[in-house]
Amino acid sequence: MFKSARELGGYVRELRLERELTQAELAERAGVSREWLVAFEKGKPNVDLARVLDVVGALGMTLDVVPDGRDGGNDDLLRRLFGGEAE
Repeated sequence: MFKSARELGGYVRELRLERELTQAELAERAGVSREWLVAFEKGKPNVDLARVLDVVGALGMTLDVVPDGRDGGNDDLLRRLFGGEAE
């Protein structure tokens, strides 16, 4: 679970290094610029979410949003947004 853009960017960097990819290689696979990927890995908070999802997908991963348990109303919100039962 990531609580900040810095944590998510750092995790993506770790995954990239584990897969022995350069920033340029991952950027090309994800369809983003190397400069954008550098900013994302550093945790720049105003990166484009669509590009974040492209990078995560290029690493063969998905990004899930889950309730953090602080607000009991999250289950109702998830049902309204996505239908069905909230987990």
